[in-house]
Amino acid sequence: MTEHFPVCIGIDVDGAAPALGRSPENAKRPVMLSEGAFEFHEGLPLLLAVLSEFEIPASFYVPGIVAEKYPEAIGNLQRRGHEIGSHGYAHRSPPLLTPEEEKSELVRGIDAVEAAIGKRPTLWRSPAWEWSERTLQLLLDEGVNVSANFHDRLRPYRHLQNGKPVPLVELPVQWHLADNPFFFHGGQPGRVIRTAQDAQTVWQDEFDGLYNIPGTFYHLTLHVNLIAHPGRLRMLERHLSYLKSHDRVRFMTASELADTVA
Repeated sequence: MTEHFPVCIGIDVDGAAPALGRSPENAKRPVMLSEGAFEFHEGLPLLLAVLSEFEIPASFYVPGIVAEKYPEAIGNLQRRGHEIGSHGYAHRSPPLLTPEEEKSELVRGIDAVEAAIGKRPTLWRSPAWEWSERTLQLLLDEGVNVSANFHDRLRPYRHLQNGKPVPLVELPVQWHLADNPFFFHGGQPGRVIRTAQDAQTVWQDEFDGLYNIPGTFYHLTLHVNLIAHPGRLRMLERHLSYLKSHDRVRFMTASELADTVA
């Protein structure tokens, strides 16, 4: 087996968008918003240093309100060689919106990222990893050609509309290959924060399984506010070292991998 084994790292830069998307009243809750502010005060520089050390390009997904508030930081991601995609505008889930609201959220999110980086993003991740029955056509109308939302396959594939392939490639994701199930708490009773080693064990076991299945790839989903704490970054460094120790691994942005899909 000699072909490259693609590894994609997708990173959400949510800031305060999830809190504000749930309720505009949360703008009056500074402690709640401080978790998102951590990303820019501390987390993002630390995470970028790790990616730079390992010479890994990542795909960052940014809500529109975050791009509007931190345009310099988002532009810096692109200047450092990373890819920037849209993550909606106010981190609102499409099935919960009216048709008019969904279109506005999607278009405003793309417009805001374009204003921050100087080019129109063609990569998109939905807030909450969910679509409505309208989402596919909206993405096609806006020229989006890469999606990172569905959980249905181990390999990249092209979406179909009326039984025919369209210019939109899906890069499937999985919950167990995300940091959220291990580290998100949000002050909610019953949630248990897992150790960094728990996440590393699951991620490496899955990588080992995928590595020997032809045509598959490894897609890790991270959130700056969750992964970019010192102890978890130490784990991420160990994990990246493990991935890089495999000869066939090739780190790719989402769009680079999508370009290989027929």
